[in-house]
Amino acid sequence: MTSAGERQLTELEGAVLTEVALRGNETAYKVRRAFQLSPSVQWRGSAGAVSPAIRRLLEAGLLLARPHPSRAGQQLSVSEIGKAALMSWATDIDGAIAIGMDPFRLRSGIWEELTPGRRKKLYTEISAALGKELDELSKRNSNDSVDRNQTELAIALIKSRLEWLRERRD
Repeated sequence: MTSAGERQLTELEGAVLTEVALRGNETAYKVRRAFQLSPSVQWRGSAGAVSPAIRRLLEAGLLLARPHPSRAGQQLSVSEIGKAALMSWATDIDGAIAIGMDPFRLRSGIWEELTPGRRKKLYTEISAALGKELDELSKRNSNDSVDRNQTELAIALIKSRLEWLRERRD
């Protein structure tokens, strides 16, 4: 819940502030790169929206920029009001529990329209792809608490999807 006059962050803006404040990505290039390397297709697809989001956050005074000490460009940091906005965003219960855009969930109802044979084959193929993703995520070992928590939650989500598919395939 935001107070009067407090600017509500979008998910993208909250993610950008997180990159700068907690993940050590202090340049626009590093923030964009973090999005490009994200395991989430949706966040990778948002990489082009990062620069406009950074511009908005700078204009709102949530991010600060100063000349980079060792290269061309600017070094970003989160202002005090940016830190407050980030914490407000991170602790917003409605935002935190929102189901959000989920391609798996969106497509799952359509799968019922497939023939039983095609649906079973699809579930087997999706299970194999999820198993591969689970193996990759299980290999990640990060000291970064943001990455570690996101990875643990992604593993739990994949396991629940695998269980859902197993129940329907069997």
